[in-house]
Amino acid sequence: MQSTITEVGQANQGVARQALDHWAEAAEKSGIDLDGFDPTASDEALIDWAVANGLTIATIYSRYSTEMQQSTADQIRECVIWAAKNGIFVPPCFISVDEGVKGSKSRRVGLNRTRQIFSSRKARVLLVYKASRLFRSAGKGYQLIQEEVVEEGLRAVSVSQGIDTDDKKSWKLQLQIHGLMDEMLLDVIADHVRDGQKGLFLDQFTTGALSVGFVPEEVPNARKTNRGLPRTRPTVDPIAAALIQEHARLILCGMSLREGVRRWNEAGGPCDPRSSSGRMTYPAYRRLFSNPKLIGRWEFGRKRNEFSSKRDYVKQVEQSESEVLVKQIDELRILDDQTYFALQRKFEERKTGPRGPRNEKVSKLWDLATECFRCSHCGTSEKPVRFHMAGANGRGMRCSQGETCSCSTCLHRKTAVIEVCCELAKLLDEQAQTIAEEVSRIPDDRDQFVEETRKSIACAEIELKSMENRVDALFELYADSSGDGRTEARSHLRAAQMRRDAVVAELRELRNSLDTNRELTYDEALSQLSEMALLLRRAARDELEGDEIFQALSLFRSITGGSIEVEVQTRRGRKQKVAEGIIRPQIRVALADWSDTLIPGTDPNEELRIWLRRPPRVDFLAERVHQLIDEQGLSHRQTAKQLQQEGHKINSGNVWYSYRRWYEMTGQPIPVLPYNNGNKRQSA
Repeated sequence: MQSTITEVGQANQGVARQALDHWAEAAEKSGIDLDGFDPTASDEALIDWAVANGLTIATIYSRYSTEMQQSTADQIRECVIWAAKNGIFVPPCFISVDEGVKGSKSRRVGLNRTRQIFSSRKARVLLVYKASRLFRSAGKGYQLIQEEVVEEGLRAVSVSQGIDTDDKKSWKLQLQIHGLMDEMLLDVIADHVRDGQKGLFLDQFTTGALSVGFVPEEVPNARKTNRGLPRTRPTVDPIAAALIQEHARLILCGMSLREGVRRWNEAGGPCDPRSSSGRMTYPAYRRLFSNPKLIGRWEFGRKRNEFSSKRDYVKQVEQSESEVLVKQIDELRILDDQTYFALQRKFEERKTGPRGPRNEKVSKLWDLATECFRCSHCGTSEKPVRFHMAGANGRGMRCSQGETCSCSTCLHRKTAVIEVCCELAKLLDEQAQTIAEEVSRIPDDRDQFVEETRKSIACAEIELKSMENRVDALFELYADSSGDGRTEARSHLRAAQMRRDAVVAELRELRNSLDTNRELTYDEALSQLSEMALLLRRAARDELEGDEIFQALSLFRSITGGSIEVEVQTRRGRKQKVAEGIIRPQIRVALADWSDTLIPGTDPNEELRIWLRRPPRVDFLAERVHQLIDEQGLSHRQTAKQLQQEGHKINSGNVWYSYRRWYEMTGQPIPVLPYNNGNKRQSA
């Protein structure tokens, strides 16, 4: 029974069993025959007993809004007592709760569970303590009861209000009246709370989260808050204030806001306490210097929260000046008026106005492949930092950390993707015959591969069963826990669910590999690799149209593994940075995806380095110079002659610089070569 209904949102076992005791006590007083009733029995046995005794099965939904209320047990007790008096039985597994959740939201775990119970027809009656427990909006509560309960031939009861949908003549009117009264009561309470907050504001007490530059200071002998915490008032943070004053001066002197963000984070400046990243961001930095609190102007009521039923979230609405309370507190001033308003004029000058309608754009490969590029200087292998579009008209891309990246640079997306496509096509041509020969020999080893795959499937199935049992056990532990134990149980539960999902995906992939029986011959593999190389070359020449672009994108992702590490290097005495892309090509994987064929084995974990931006000639020829001197034993003059024959305008002096540059880029010590690389003079 419980396996068909999600456990998340279910009342904990203690409350559920206590509700069962209340029901049994009320049922005995109401004359219900409890012969055969065993409160320790399973949920399935309890439901079978209730059905056999002619009792109607019901489900209970309970909710409270804030953590300070804790009214779940009281709501459930009143509902089960009413149920016992009316010949209705509520199984413990059919009690759903939402604790500390606002009734304005449509997406709630407990409410979704209640809907699932109803849709499965396991219960025929919905019990709530008050109709407002379903929704704070009377209209949404009416819609749920009408569409999902009454029109489905089921029944809903609001216990404390006496609203019963079996009373077809009056339940709609009663529900609407009570809903209207609840909404009016909420508005009155909101006005009272707002007036109390205004009084605190006028007395200079803290009334919310403080912005950057200010910290709370405890007020001695002041009345404590409703939560029993000390009352505080805002005061200037001297360290943050000095940083704000310094940055304001630099911005007026011409420093860009992005540079300001970088310097702020580098100096360890504070950020908004509600920030999820723990760092100052560009929008927050821009808002910081537009905050009128910096000149001692404190406002209350500038924005007011309003819930949007259509979008299911709370939005902040700007209020008229008559609704805003303003207080000038000069002791909380950080900037002088002249500096503050000069900043606002500077920000206003940078505004370009609203954008016009965008022209329809045809996506190219480089527009779609940006997500494959990763910054090698930021993030980790488990959590890499992607490149995002940047530059004029979005033609470039850069690390998403922006100016805070230690090696930030903006690459031309089209150039980078074209360079990668050309190098990958060249690599396919070079390795086509070798890979085709390896693929054509695979059928000889297929039986062994199939046997190993079946063993892997058996092991994965055992692990999956073990993980499912662990998830079930953690669900029960999570339901019975509270406080810190509940938080720890939830983290273990999420980890177990993630591992279970990974095992399911692995098992699906193994089973799919057994279903693929097609084999490639040498000629077929060679033909497929040639087609792949041709598609990449056409992509580099911008000759693709329509669905061919997405086909090339799929091939691009397969060969690169969806990850191209961008390594940026700064050169002494040069403003322009050099950038290389590091790829570990997966040609076997790409060939398997392209031909929809099973190809056992793995690709060698070898790095392929590709220039993503045309480098200086010294860097560009460094690899070739290294090959000619260190591998072929040529002298500097001989190397220069060879490169001239290959079409490069270069002399032996350039060769000397390129040779040293190769060792600098690879981080190796530069060897000392003998004169003429140890070769005899031609005249000798």
